[in-house]
Amino acid sequence: MDILNVLPEATFAALDDLLTFISIYDDRARTRAYLRLLRAHRRTIAGAVCVDAGCGMGYFSEELVRLGARRVYAVEANPHLYALASERLAAYPEVVCVHQEIQQFEPEEPVDVLVHEFFGPLLYDEDLHVLEALRFRPRLVLPDRAVLMGGLAWTEQVADETVTPAVVRRLEGALVSGLFDEGDLPLQFPVVRWAFGQAEREVVCDLSGREGDLLYLGLQIYHGDRLICQAGRCPNWPYVWTPRMGDRFRLRFAPAERGAEVHFAWL
Repeated sequence: MDILNVLPEATFAALDDLLTFISIYDDRARTRAYLRLLRAHRRTIAGAVCVDAGCGMGYFSEELVRLGARRVYAVEANPHLYALASERLAAYPEVVCVHQEIQQFEPEEPVDVLVHEFFGPLLYDEDLHVLEALRFRPRLVLPDRAVLMGGLAWTEQVADETVTPAVVRRLEGALVSGLFDEGDLPLQFPVVRWAFGQAEREVVCDLSGREGDLLYLGLQIYHGDRLICQAGRCPNWPYVWTPRMGDRFRLRFAPAERGAEVHFAWL
């Protein structure tokens, strides 16, 4: 879903975020994975004060209530999503809808559980950095870690009639999401990690000794040691591709006004 006409910048940004978030709900594997994660912690959630950070349309806030949360703060910065969540959650007295950036939200009581989904296909390329600036400290963060993994393939193995090896060679230096029909490619080695309270903003990865002329990157989301979802299984996080141009590359993330800038270079 794309907006095709010219709109004021603020209006465009808010509506674009709305359409993006609506498309996320088409990823039913992602939604089911998150619901399983919440239900696995029902004993902690029961009677707890919870924050649904970037609550979108309020689906997970609703589930937190079903699991017995004493209070749920559904925090959403986008005005359209906030309005939709407020309508959806109006029947639940346990829910307090808050129209605010999560890094500005300061609850009047201790928070037991924080639920979030700020991951981009490259881990840090969307809004994950906002969790470093919270004004409260939750006892439990769901999920609490993720890894951007990498793998190598031969272009001839994955190329098709449209994205041919000649096309791939033209993509030097570009990280391209959803380039191929990925299937379930093996994620072979870690590239960059995140855990709540611990962030890697810049890494150099060495591919020496590994075979393949096409690098792909894919996200894995965990809570503890439990894999929650990953690229190839949850369409919201597609594989990201680039032709291999050496044995070492640098990947750097810089927080921006919206999301984060991604800087990539072969060394």
